[in-house]
Amino acid sequence: MEWTHYKIAELAPNSLTLGKAKALAHTRHWAEAASNGGLLWGLCKTSGERVYRVALSLSGDAFRCECAASSHPCRHALALLLQFVKTSKPSIALSESPPPWVQEMLRQRPAVTALSADEKAQKEAARTARFGQRLALMQQGVEDLEQWLLDLLRQGLSSAESQPDAFWENFAVRMTDAKLSGLARRIRGFKAIVGTDQWHSLLLGELASLYLLVQSFRQWPELPEPLQEEIFNQVGVSRKKEEILLLKGLADTWLVIGQVEGESEEDKLRYRRTWLLGEQSQRLALMLDFSWGRQGYETNWASGSAIRGEAIFYPGAYPLRALIRKAVPYNYAFHAPAGYLTLSDFAQAYAQALAANPWLTTFPCLLAQVVPLQQGGTFWVVDQEQHMLPLAADGDAAWKLLGLSSGQPLKLFGEWDGKALWPVSVLLEQRLVSLQASPAQELDLTGF
Repeated sequence: MEWTHYKIAELAPNSLTLGKAKALAHTRHWAEAASNGGLLWGLCKTSGERVYRVALSLSGDAFRCECAASSHPCRHALALLLQFVKTSKPSIALSESPPPWVQEMLRQRPAVTALSADEKAQKEAARTARFGQRLALMQQGVEDLEQWLLDLLRQGLSSAESQPDAFWENFAVRMTDAKLSGLARRIRGFKAIVGTDQWHSLLLGELASLYLLVQSFRQWPELPEPLQEEIFNQVGVSRKKEEILLLKGLADTWLVIGQVEGESEEDKLRYRRTWLLGEQSQRLALMLDFSWGRQGYETNWASGSAIRGEAIFYPGAYPLRALIRKAVPYNYAFHAPAGYLTLSDFAQAYAQALAANPWLTTFPCLLAQVVPLQQGGTFWVVDQEQHMLPLAADGDAAWKLLGLSSGQPLKLFGEWDGKALWPVSVLLEQRLVSLQASPAQELDLTGF
């Protein structure tokens, strides 16, 4: 058999096993890897310092390994195959005869064959059936949501002000039961909107956004694939990290341009949004980290630092959230992109982003040549065309921004929520200054 990366991926029992195999497909994990043209063997050293002996037939009818994996071929056998098909620097030696342990494994251990095409089809059908059951629940939940939205509007928005907390919570629970956790989270946030300044227009905007999502969900099979991904992301269907890490990445030098931390009142979940800016691509990527209780974050990113690596974006209509693969520190000068030269440029980019993803709740932006000021009790930034944008900052963050500017233009990075800009950091000539601005709002897991 002529092995290719595609054939090896088809052979993998699942995407998680394939992802682990790719992580092991490096020379540092293998010793004594060799082949005689019919068999392939080697010693795999894992991160836990355990060494597994692996032997397989290149005809594809036998895969042997000392590990206790329940699915076959295991990640070690797949990793050895991936090493075998590498073309840049072949790392598999040629040997006329395999060592005695290979022959022993082939004689004493029963051959483990890959799943047949029929078996794979049966597993795929079972998976589709399980998702079909969830999809039926979601479709019914969406129908219930539409009726609930229409009833709320028929009664008038003023009636929402007198509703008890249980009114919102009970329907949020119904959405959770319908496997629509993303919608449940948004509905729980409605009770915090009611009674605030201009709450009628804010709530009406949220209801309209949900109604648009209802109509879009009904016709998702006919929509473009990026929009399909976005719709399912909005309702609460998320992809696993292992699956995302198998996608193609964007290699670049990335500046940690800002961080925002907070806590969800709903479930005491601490979160951190870390924004990365690509030097060549000029793309912005969002890293989301979570922590429960007193636990620390899985990754630590220092504002102002830079890394080399691949940003792998979660699929969607306007991809922002990403994972970083193969990250290594970058200790040289970082040349930051100019950013939006005017607020008109920013507004046009924001309009294009909303056209792509009408449910976008946070739009990251780098504004060049803006001057912060205070006017009428509100903080603003103004550009060279005298256009103004309101800031959501108050207290130390706002005054720190004014002090850094001293009336002179500066380069400001922030998060725009459609109403005001949360200033996050300032890029000076040789350094980045964090403003430690934290939005006073609930965490929205579906808005990226």
